[in-house]
Amino acid sequence: MKKVLVPVDFSDAQGRLITAAEEEAKIRGASLVLLHVIEPAAEVAGFETDPEMMRLRIGQDLEAEQRIEGERLKELAKQVESRGAKCESAVRFGLPADEILSAAAEHGANLLVMGSHGHGALYHLFTGSVVTGVLKRTPCPVLVVPLRDKTK
Repeated sequence: MKKVLVPVDFSDAQGRLITAAEEEAKIRGASLVLLHVIEPAAEVAGFETDPEMMRLRIGQDLEAEQRIEGERLKELAKQVESRGAKCESAVRFGLPADEILSAAAEHGANLLVMGSHGHGALYHLFTGSVVTGVLKRTPCPVLVVPLRDKTK
């Protein structure tokens, strides 16, 4: 079966991304896989005296975040399915580009549909871009959907 992987970040403009992904899935006779990646927080030293306690607190926060984001993603998948597309969802923890590539391989994705917020070159120079990180290493096609409304 053909699959279209769609990384979502729950931004305000994700509707454009989902619409484009649904259209591509319909054209290709494919199902959708919605993916949300939770990025690891930078560890802040000096505020917690016991390193083990700090790890436990981070772990508890991660479990809660995975549960909350998983529910949001399942709800989004239900909305997509109500419009006629077969859809599944997955939440992962790690570096976004790495997790997107890993999930694409695991699900056998034939296409990635990704959103771009349209940040400038200087922004990407310092922070990098998830889309760029995926494009450099993926073996399958990537459709990049501009999420910023250029008319405003």
